Amino acid sequence: MEIEAISLVHDDILYVENVIEMAKAQSARLPYNTLVFCQSGKVLVEMGCRDNVKVEAGQLLLIPAQKTVYPIMVSTDVMASALFISDKALKSALGGQVDIWNRAMYMKEVYVIDHQDWMDGMRYYINSIFVRRDLQLRDEILLSFLRTMLLMICEGFVEHEDAMHPADTATMRGKDIFGRFLAQIASERYKRHQVSYYADKLCLTPKYLSTVCQRVSGKSPMQWITESAMEDCYAMLRDSNKTVKEISDGLGFPNSSFFGQFFRRQAGMTPLEYRAKYHKVG
Repeated sequence: MEIEAISLVHDDILYVENVIEMAKAQSARLPYNTLVFCQSGKVLVEMGCRDNVKVEAGQLLLIPAQKTVYPIMVSTDVMASALFISDKALKSALGGQVDIWNRAMYMKEVYVIDHQDWMDGMRYYINSIFVRRDLQLRDEILLSFLRTMLLMICEGFVEHEDAMHPADTATMRGKDIFGRFLAQIASERYKRHQVSYYADKLCLTPKYLSTVCQRVSGKSPMQWITESAMEDCYAMLRDSNKTVKEISDGLGFPNSSFFGQFFRRQAGMTPLEYRAKYHKVG
């Protein structure tokens, strides 16, 4: 099935009007955070080779990036649309609220949201935004829409912070370690340490920390470290008038040239190109 990319930055947002053929696939592990709006019918999927999750008409299915999904049952009357959002776009949209998303997705495993009034409005705007090709401010509208929708989802997470899925002791320990790992990264002024640095802080071996992160989130510790470091880069380029050298020094990079190479490798553009993209030229 052809998937058309609706690009915010490169291919960071993809929209599929009807994912019925994808729902019938054997299994999938996508590099996107996926939001599936189920309009009719029902689907039963296995998430992460462990949990069975059912989504019905009116519900929203949330699939975090790199989570393996295996369809078990798909009713013949299923109609569903889906948004595929890269980690970069999700973090850019949520900003400091991304921790709410991470807790819900990787620690509490909240994969289904029941029908809410705002979902109907979101589906209406999805059709308006993604179908039209003549929007002069398309990227800005996409980013604002994405932020609003994701914040509404996170608002639901906050309202149900105490809702926890039952899990065995080993699973709970893994989530606890992963949560402490994310908190430790967030507490560091300079994020770009080796995995061994964080493992030592948590009194763990690097190998065990890597195993836990991969099992709980589908990502390696270094991916989380790099993404968190990039969030600091994005924030300082967007929200300050500091020069690239000042930002490089402030984030603990050895020099601005190294910072530029690191940033371009992750973002696909230079720091100044990113700043210009978001109209935050200092």
